[in-house]
Amino acid sequence: MAQITWPSGQLLPSFPKSAQTQDFIILRETRAKRKVGDSVGIQQNGSSAEMYLFASLKGIVNRTQPRIFSYEGNADAEGPYTWLQSLGLRWTEPADKWTLITKYRSELAGLIVYDPSQIHTVNLATVLAKDRRALIASPSLISRLTAAPYNLPILLDLRGKFTGKLHVYQTLFDTYWSGLDHRLLIGLNPEVHKASLREYATALGAAVIWLDPKVADESTLLNSFLSSMAPGACFMGWWPEEEPGVTRASTYGIATVASDFATNLTVHSGMPRTVNIKPIPAKPALQNKLYVAFILSDGDNLQYVEHHMRKLWSSPDRGTVPIGWTLSPAMLDAMPGALNYYWQSATANDNLISGPSGYGYAYPNNWPAHSLDQFVAKSEDYNRRAGLRVTTIWNTIKGPINQNVGESFARHAPTLLGLTGQNTGGGLTVYNQSLPGMALSCNYCTNEQAMKDHIASASSGWNGTSPRFIIIQAQPWQGVTPTSFKNVASSLGADYVLVRPDQIFQLIREANGLSITPGTKPSGK
Repeated sequence: MAQITWPSGQLLPSFPKSAQTQDFIILRETRAKRKVGDSVGIQQNGSSAEMYLFASLKGIVNRTQPRIFSYEGNADAEGPYTWLQSLGLRWTEPADKWTLITKYRSELAGLIVYDPSQIHTVNLATVLAKDRRALIASPSLISRLTAAPYNLPILLDLRGKFTGKLHVYQTLFDTYWSGLDHRLLIGLNPEVHKASLREYATALGAAVIWLDPKVADESTLLNSFLSSMAPGACFMGWWPEEEPGVTRASTYGIATVASDFATNLTVHSGMPRTVNIKPIPAKPALQNKLYVAFILSDGDNLQYVEHHMRKLWSSPDRGTVPIGWTLSPAMLDAMPGALNYYWQSATANDNLISGPSGYGYAYPNNWPAHSLDQFVAKSEDYNRRAGLRVTTIWNTIKGPINQNVGESFARHAPTLLGLTGQNTGGGLTVYNQSLPGMALSCNYCTNEQAMKDHIASASSGWNGTSPRFIIIQAQPWQGVTPTSFKNVASSLGADYVLVRPDQIFQLIREANGLSITPGTKPSGK
């Protein structure tokens, strides 16, 4: 069977070629309401155990060839067959997903039983499953799994061995961490992330933790992991809280690739790695106008790219006005087929740009000075190959770009057209006389009215004797869609010109005497 490959210098591993026909299953936890005194609680109906079980089955099977694709979404997600169709894959649906355990029984050696009273043993079981070719099993499923037709023996029983959460992760660090790949650490809450990214973690045998930087003992142990990771390493999954987690990782020179609810990265990572990039459409002539560019945030998040963005992409109003769609450059490794799909289906008004703040979500202002240039250079390499010419830089949700950070991007990201900063209304900074950084006029707008208000504020005082540049970034989690941008655009008067983010930076460059084709050799050279 084929093997996962992870060349030196590659951000994330490549899986073997995904099978043309996938076994398709639905993985969804169902819940039932119950009365608890005078309040209403939620009682799991036992399907949590199946979520862990089938996530581990996917991981073990898909590590040698991705053959199982699951759908875990609800009515708000992209749809069960959307990505299979978009990637050109076929599928079959077993009437009972348990038959897949029988189908792939020869690839399984047995079970690792987790301790429900110490739920973090699920994460330890996830780490250990790959080398043992084991399924992650709840005690409630042992009798079924050890009997015919499965006949899976218990290889490791984690019940009664741990006294608490820290005991589990200290054991992971002391006993197993030295033998694991230090290029990757994954954060999953075992009570929340029952499947999703767990299949990917299982396939890789990567270290999986859930440690909070704001809790003293957990913070100390977290630092032990982070301080021993390789240069350019990544933290995948997510954190107990966004800003403390991303800040902590950034201080160690580690970028976060948000992905905790990404559901099929084993299949996505096994798709062809060719990405066919479209050229930038010609910008309009520079005039004394109010130029407006829209950006939709959160594309650094692989689960958003896989789920909610894919649904927004199907909007009939996509393409009616220019929109900058943020994506993760890490898709080159983790979702190359999806990245190519977005490129090939993009209209001339769809501009794919880099989410914060390069190859992963990071706060560059907090990055170690000795490795900042390395982060920027690697981001440039991934952005260039992904076709992303604008990067949104976050230093928390409202922080500016420090001068040394902007200068590093100017020196080591020669093909970038520009950077956006989160310090709303902070204006333009040109770094090293070569790279424009423009503060957003709205850094995280939540609705149409907010966008209109920020455009009006940014336009205030304009007298028509010079161009003015306005970049509005909206977030996708509270109802903003391509229709929202269309409605805002239609409310603007004749003095406004809607352009793509790459075009607005070309116009900013022209207005400031900079090349509009950075990174290209002058003609005749």
